Amino acid sequence: MLSTSLLVAHGSRDPRPQQALNQLAKRLGERPGCSLVGTATLELAPLPLHQQIQNFAKLSQSWGYSQVQILPLFLSSGVHVNADLPEEIAIAQAQIGSEIQLNLLPYFGSQVNHLAPLISTKMATLEIENWILIAHGSRHPGGNQPIEQLSAQIRAIPVYWSVSPNLDTQIQVLISSGVNQIGIIPYFMFSGGITDAIAQSIQQFSQQFPTVKFDLISPLEIDENLVALIEDLLLYSATH
Repeated sequence: MLSTSLLVAHGSRDPRPQQALNQLAKRLGERPGCSLVGTATLELAPLPLHQQIQNFAKLSQSWGYSQVQILPLFLSSGVHVNADLPEEIAIAQAQIGSEIQLNLLPYFGSQVNHLAPLISTKMATLEIENWILIAHGSRHPGGNQPIEQLSAQIRAIPVYWSVSPNLDTQIQVLISSGVNQIGIIPYFMFSGGITDAIAQSIQQFSQQFPTVKFDLISPLEIDENLVALIEDLLLYSATH
């Protein structure tokens, strides 16, 4: 690879997302095609993101690299992707000058055509006709479009955690129509507080509707398929 790679996630008080982010970077760094792979978070880090980027850029430069590929591990196109990340990268680039180039890659959730087969493969392990995909959701205009596109490709009903339509409403609609088996796809980059809350909600629904079977899958586990997909994206970006 002609450049180093920096994975940027949202950040969380829950330690699990950072642990998963570190694991992902470690596995990518062990791949033959990858070089130095670092991590950073937009929020809840000891340093602001632009300083984290500067530090990684300086490390990359000390290793002889002249470019850093920055991959936002975000799944929807909200304010963070459209405003916060470009602003932080611009600050970092201004501080480090032109000796090393910072390249902002398309956010991970924009890769709908690659993510759909990944998720469909896991859905195929269960014989379920009615699926619900639950994502965080965004109030930014057009922010949920990739979620809608992905849901259409995998034939799932999209709902959101932070905006409507929500999970509870859609489950009620399906049950009212006579559905007795529902698959739930929590579409989040890493497990954390929200995915825990979704699992608790499903347990409550199971108690409330004992004749309905609920199945919960984990679509974005850090497995070989996910690591290979991200590696391919980084390699393609570094050579085009």
